[in-house]
Amino acid sequence: MRRGSASAAGAALAAMVAAGAARASSGLDSPDIGVLQLGRGGAWVARADDPLAAYFNPAGLAAQRTSAHGGVHLIHLAQCFTRLGPDGRPVPPSYTTAIPAPGSEGGPDPEVCAESGLFPNPQVAGTLRVSDALAVGVAVLGPHGVGERKWPESLPYTHPSFGDMTQPSPQRYLLTSLDALILMPTLSVGFTPAEGVSVGAGFIWGTASIDFVNFSEATSAEGGDDFNSHNDLRTRARADDLFIPGFVLGARWAATDHLDLGAWFKWQDAVRAKTDLVIESRYWTAAGVKNEDPCRGESPGCNVTDEKGAGDLEMQIPMEAKLGLRYHRPRAGAARPARASAAEPRVRDPMVDDLFDVELDFTWAHNSAVDAIEVRFREGIPVRGTVVGTVPPNADVPHRWRDVLGVRLGGDFVVLQNLLALRAGGFFETKGQDDADLNLDFHLGHRIGAGVGVTARVGPVDVSVAFQHTFFGPLDNGGKGRLKAVSGSAPSGYRSVQSVNGGRFESSLDEFGMSGTMRF
Repeated sequence: MRRGSASAAGAALAAMVAAGAARASSGLDSPDIGVLQLGRGGAWVARADDPLAAYFNPAGLAAQRTSAHGGVHLIHLAQCFTRLGPDGRPVPPSYTTAIPAPGSEGGPDPEVCAESGLFPNPQVAGTLRVSDALAVGVAVLGPHGVGERKWPESLPYTHPSFGDMTQPSPQRYLLTSLDALILMPTLSVGFTPAEGVSVGAGFIWGTASIDFVNFSEATSAEGGDDFNSHNDLRTRARADDLFIPGFVLGARWAATDHLDLGAWFKWQDAVRAKTDLVIESRYWTAAGVKNEDPCRGESPGCNVTDEKGAGDLEMQIPMEAKLGLRYHRPRAGAARPARASAAEPRVRDPMVDDLFDVELDFTWAHNSAVDAIEVRFREGIPVRGTVVGTVPPNADVPHRWRDVLGVRLGGDFVVLQNLLALRAGGFFETKGQDDADLNLDFHLGHRIGAGVGVTARVGPVDVSVAFQHTFFGPLDNGGKGRLKAVSGSAPSGYRSVQSVNGGRFESSLDEFGMSGTMRF
């Protein structure tokens, strides 16, 4: 083995930073973060009536009072993967016949599922009205996704002869754990140059801190995962990018007394991160059980490679755009509350002014910018615990994403003026990749979602709750995947002989949101 099986760290890093790039219509992200947005199926770009508009349409700030907003989503993501070989059958853990294959008598369940739980995703934002025509907003939020996921490293089963045992999990080359902290602080301004027209712009200072674990093949053999050579490597990659600059642009036009138009565009620089690498060799015994004594009398840590700044990663972040049309029915003869100052005439308040509204949004994400994630390591990094293993300098990971189009429809009905509003909505987004390119970092099957919500006004505070379910169309290549793990095997070009992503990947997302917005 000339070059290190550790290079699957490249795949780990790629998936890791991909998680940091999740946005409104790309990656693992149903429409938008925000409780009002959640209840309307994400159809909000033309309405844009709370401080999160600083990110989602800064033009909406120009029609808001000075206000403060805080909210949280409690997200439950369920994901399962069934790994299949080219013959459409579950992949056995070894090319020997002594170990039961998944789904066979005495073997583990062929479907492997990630641990599920509630992941909290908070948001805070504020709007400061500077004058009748100008407002400033700030929002601190993360992408609408789950920043922590854990898949099993090994699976329990009952051997027909030897009783309770374990074997390495079939998805381990794709993902075993992800822990991400991603923030997108955004400072924006909204301005009204003429009655009924507003424009806005904002600067994004994105940051990402990620910790990712998966496995790689030390050698690759036709017909199965070569863990029986006990050369699989556990790879942990850590990376930080503390400055991912970007900007948002927004516009809103009250075309008639009943029709509003809204538009939004986002651009953000690529993620560029220096990466640290920790590799554990001799991780499994020849029987596929975790090796509790990998050094066997040698000095402690003989099998651990800990390399700071081992390489560099770059991933493009797709541009995005939204166009919204909002029809609203003004409440006849509505008596508006007294204004706090002369700076208030341009302020909109749908819970006071409207009986109901319905919005239709169209979305686009330039996902095709992500053809591959570039992962490059320094030459000659040795892998401890192997004979001559080194990390290969090129560990790029193909993704071959394609552009995503979406449609969202949602609205509010004000049951009690200035007191209570109900909302509902749904969305659809097209498939973002071929089934043969599926990976566990993102699920880019088509997405369908539906949400409901309610807002109660208690004095100056709007209290909102919402629920949304998102269904992901399964990715299923029947075992004919195209993703190869990086391997230490020179005859196969330092990639695994067999694909490691053949199979079926399924996801579903349930979330509950609650928020409060205080207007001054």
